[in-house]
Amino acid sequence: NVENEVDPLLDPVLDKAIIKKGKSLFINVSDQNMDYNPAFQLYMTSRLPNPHFSPELSAKCTVIDFTVTIRGLEQQLLGRVLNTEQRSLEESLAQLLEEVTNNVKSL
Repeated sequence: NVENEVDPLLDPVLDKAIIKKGKSLFINVSDQNMDYNPAFQLYMTSRLPNPHFSPELSAKCTVIDFTVTIRGLEQQLLGRVLNTEQRSLEESLAQLLEEVTNNVKSL
C-alpha cells in the first residue's frame, strides 16, 4: 500500500541499478549486494483515490489508474442493455464513436 512517497530504500530497484560481476547480476539494496533476476517485476498498489507521485517516481515506473467511475459503469451497462435489446442501436453507436475518433485524429 503505497502513499505519495516511496521508501528511498527502493531507489536502486526502481532505477534498475544493476551491477554485473562476471556472469552474475547483483543489485545494491541497503548496502548489501543481492542477487538480481532479470525476470524480477515489482508491483506497488495504492488505496489512494488520486495519488500524486513525484515526477521522479513517475519517470521511474509505470502508473496505471484502475479507478472505476459511476459514469463509466453507466456507459458499460447501457452498452450491454443496447447490445441485448437492440443490437442495431449498439452497432450504430459503435460506428458513430469510430467516426468521431477518426475525425478527432484528422484534426
